[in-house]
Amino acid sequence: MNKNAKRKEIKNQGKSTKYIKSSVKIVSVFLILVITVVFNASTVGATESKALNLDYLNSIMELIDSKYAGEVDNNKLLEGVLKGIFGSLDPYTQFYTPEEAKQFFGSVEGSYEGIGIAIEKQNNVIIITKVFPGTPADQAGLIQGDKIISIDMKSTADMTVEEAANYIRGLTGTKVTLGIMRGNSNDAKIVEVERKKIKLNPVTYEIKGDIAYIKLETFNANTEEFFNDALKEIDDKGISKIILDLRDNPGGLVDQGVALARHFVPKGLITKLVFKSEDMPDQEYNSYLENPKYKLVVLVNEMSASASEIVAGAIQDTKAGTIVGTKTYGKAKVQNLLPILTPEAYEKYAKIVNDKVVEAYDLISKHGVNPLNSEVLGWIKITTGYYVTPNNRMIDGEGITPDVIVESTTVVDGIHINSIQKLSLTWKPTLGDDGLDVYNAEKILKLLGYDIGTPDTYLDEKTYSQISKFRTDRGFYAGGVLDFTTQKALNEAYEFLRILYDKQYAKALEILRK
Repeated sequence: MNKNAKRKEIKNQGKSTKYIKSSVKIVSVFLILVITVVFNASTVGATESKALNLDYLNSIMELIDSKYAGEVDNNKLLEGVLKGIFGSLDPYTQFYTPEEAKQFFGSVEGSYEGIGIAIEKQNNVIIITKVFPGTPADQAGLIQGDKIISIDMKSTADMTVEEAANYIRGLTGTKVTLGIMRGNSNDAKIVEVERKKIKLNPVTYEIKGDIAYIKLETFNANTEEFFNDALKEIDDKGISKIILDLRDNPGGLVDQGVALARHFVPKGLITKLVFKSEDMPDQEYNSYLENPKYKLVVLVNEMSASASEIVAGAIQDTKAGTIVGTKTYGKAKVQNLLPILTPEAYEKYAKIVNDKVVEAYDLISKHGVNPLNSEVLGWIKITTGYYVTPNNRMIDGEGITPDVIVESTTVVDGIHINSIQKLSLTWKPTLGDDGLDVYNAEKILKLLGYDIGTPDTYLDEKTYSQISKFRTDRGFYAGGVLDFTTQKALNEAYEFLRILYDKQYAKALEILRK
């Protein structure tokens, strides 16, 4: 997705908008406007053909108006039609309602307002499965495995995970009161936590000897910040060999991909964005790196897409590193997010500026008029162009073929090796506890041949006995508590399993150790 410099974001606060309140006929007027835009973009040239289709749609609206016996919600009807129109263009173009757009912006921006926990529901209890470091939840002393029995004095017994998450989230500066039960204790304690803006960190990394491994989940707005933090520690330790894991990374923001590529790609072009509209000039993104200093291997697979392919393509074309894995997804299309005016706002501003403008950014850039949040019907994520690599390759539908092809990791006993996270060494789960560390411990134990059954987040008696067996097999005293000694031993075992089963990762190590 490209961020056009001249476009200022209209933040929608989820307020109700002034939708249509009269007849279906007004809906069809707005449909004519939007469909004309779509047909122009699709280069359907004949005026007669467009008029025929618009007349057909007007007839459909009249049919609904005259035949449908139920209540017609014009807002929902219009949203449904727009979803159908934009959803039919390509897999990446779609219409978002204001609430859907708000959620999408949150995922792209990589932030939300809350306390910094991940939760699940196990055995009808809301469980904290992860506490993100440095967040209000962490500072308030909440830990993985805590059971949330109430939120602001409301029992969570009948809440879904989504409902609980919505109650916990809230505006920065406000507070949420949680009823917490820990371990096997039956005594609840009350914890008050002040909400703040939480940044989602898409970067994880570790240093093994003289090689650094960096895993990137997505390219959200925080990628550059957290990636730079990782590189700083890597540089401070004098590490010059890096594995950059872009497997299963679906992409994200172009500028974040470019910022990452500038650490590795030598001076010159990283990518060029080519747009259809004359209002959106083509953009070239360049690196200014005089002397690349890292020996780099980039891991990719069939789910590495979009901004991941911008990075991989630039590194491959400039020979800044070695690409290892399987052919990438092949998405070179670029999307923009554009706010669409309500029919009332469209008519209102057409009279004011003497121009028919349906897209709010055009109203701002062409006429200097800023519509109200309530005058935005929704947003379209629309394909506006494509990108090419430094060697002018357009990889859409083709993907990037790695320099070294290594087939994807085989799922072993129903477990994908790359789905495992190392144990956190932040708490000591025991019988009856829930948490992400329990889940990962069970997956490691199962791959080692222990009788775990289906891994989950609950440390039951079976898991307890198998942890005890693992401990005695390692020469520790018996016991099924996941203490730090056990967690460290499981993490070491995971590294062995990783090299054994993850052939792509093993090949990257081999290349860097030559």
